[in-house]
Amino acid sequence: MPDVGTSFGWQEIAVTFTILALAAFLVTWLVTDVMRIGRTVYIAILSLVVAALSVGYLRWSDMPTGELLSNPLWGVVAGVVAAAIVFPLVRKLPRRPHEAGARLGELLLWEGGVYGIAEATLLAALPVLVVWQGSSENRVLWGALAVLASLIVVFVHHLGYAEFRAPAGRTKLMGALVTCGLQALAFLLTGSIWAPVVAHILLHAQLIMRGVGLPPVETVTTRVAALRVPRAAPRYAPGG
Repeated sequence: MPDVGTSFGWQEIAVTFTILALAAFLVTWLVTDVMRIGRTVYIAILSLVVAALSVGYLRWSDMPTGELLSNPLWGVVAGVVAAAIVFPLVRKLPRRPHEAGARLGELLLWEGGVYGIAEATLLAALPVLVVWQGSSENRVLWGALAVLASLIVVFVHHLGYAEFRAPAGRTKLMGALVTCGLQALAFLLTGSIWAPVVAHILLHAQLIMRGVGLPPVETVTTRVAALRVPRAAPRYAPGG
């Protein structure tokens, strides 16, 4: 379990968690839905936001950074196990053509690695750390609350994407909750940031290799193309 050092009161935890959840929603909603920025640039913005939240949390909590990087072996093992559990769900998704060669390598590095690290930290690590900061007694209860906090952040974060708010996106939202919930549990049990990071990178890599587009879905081009489609001439009844 994470060694967070100093414990804080529930008021401080509530304020910090609210800030985290609000940031998790706004970064998706504002950037992808309101500003309609594409996935490549969005990943860079998300990474900067997550880095700022992480630095802010570590300074506020006085938690040594080395604690998060501890137990790398168990962290990697737990990450692989968490990814393997959801692998059958990924295999049920329709396989589509995917990029190859250098372009595939770029996608695996940027959307698999960088994107995976950012989301794992935001969704499966920071919420757990914030709530676990209040654990002094009854570790089982606080552990359950920490995983629940992660699920709440996962939920509001994905609601910022337009495709997850649509009725057709409910299955994808459930998949995100299950996947990230397992990653949060792996982080809680090992206390190692390697667990959610490895699991999330492997998840993104699996999706890329199956040709499944990661969020946000590139809707900008689709909307522009739709505007260019000429409208059909109105039909009139004979003699009208």
